[in-house]
Amino acid sequence: MQLPQRVVVGALVVPAVLASVGLAARPTPAVPPGQLVFAVRASEIVLAGTAASAGERQEVVDAVRALTAAHRITDVITPDAGEHVPVSPAVAVSLLAAVLDHDVTDFTGVVRGKHLTASARVADPERAGALSDALRSAAPGLRVDEDFTTTG
Repeated sequence: MQLPQRVVVGALVVPAVLASVGLAARPTPAVPPGQLVFAVRASEIVLAGTAASAGERQEVVDAVRALTAAHRITDVITPDAGEHVPVSPAVAVSLLAAVLDHDVTDFTGVVRGKHLTASARVADPERAGALSDALRSAAPGLRVDEDFTTTG
């Protein structure tokens, strides 16, 4: 496996699979909702998931690009998947802004339906608490499950 493939697997596939395992134990509706995965890795933001159309996908990508010029945006959202992005572009940007405002450089979030599964490495418990509060404030309609690891 070449390095770019390892990066994609490590940054997107593994966290998405782990997050979906936690979601699989809960009953799902007859029509499963779309999914949006966003990962912040140092100076890159990776967006993945499904969108009902190319236009819907582009709205999310453009909103994230408008949020930050300091990060490279990698878009692997699948358009025309028949499933809408589970949150509006404004909510996606609000969640990412909460992450970036707290100087988190290792974060993965999976939004599926009305649920956000968040994983991050943060410097200390105080910053973990502040990030937790910020994520809940950024998207009050989402249930937030978090797994934060402190490095200090």
